[in-house]
Amino acid sequence: MLKLNTAAFLAIPNENNKRVLSEGKVRAIEGVTSCQLDFEQVAGLAVGTEVTLFAETRGKFFQQGATVAGETFENGITTIAFALVGEPVSAEQRGSFRTTAVMLNLPVGVDRVAGCILADVSPEGVGVISPKPLVVGSTVDVNLQMEAFSVVEKMKVQGVKALPSGKLRFGLYIPGKNTPSRRTLEKMASHLQRVQLRRLAGAA
Repeated sequence: MLKLNTAAFLAIPNENNKRVLSEGKVRAIEGVTSCQLDFEQVAGLAVGTEVTLFAETRGKFFQQGATVAGETFENGITTIAFALVGEPVSAEQRGSFRTTAVMLNLPVGVDRVAGCILADVSPEGVGVISPKPLVVGSTVDVNLQMEAFSVVEKMKVQGVKALPSGKLRFGLYIPGKNTPSRRTLEKMASHLQRVQLRRLAGAA
């Protein structure tokens, strides 16, 4: 996803839990595990801070989770080292549809936040309705059990949306592309679609 001497963007949630993108330049890449970016207006990130990196590759926008490994400052430039997490995934419009699951009122374990309910499912991740704010860009432990399907996985908090009810829907995605959890979510989404079709057929 990243290329030397090209632009990349760092997403850090602000005090309102909204992502702020800061442009940097790729200084170094070490395989698929770490990289260094130069910034003019970013500094003071604590080691271990979870962030999201964005970059354009062959005309498409991708994102990748990362954690801050350290930073140095010289001649007005802050160089931040990142440990990369998972694989790059598309940051553009989803390649698949979300399947709603609100009608199930199914609880989801999200870290230690009690009362999270499954909102929707896609092959890339899930949406949850949480009674408490989740930090956009952070990694959370998710435990989702539905009938014969089980997903226990670390997911990134991608975004937040205020619902008309006043509750918050958070989008969570799985870093990496071809993982067992993603395949399970794909099967789960297909199952939910069949359930909804049967309900519609019964109501007709």
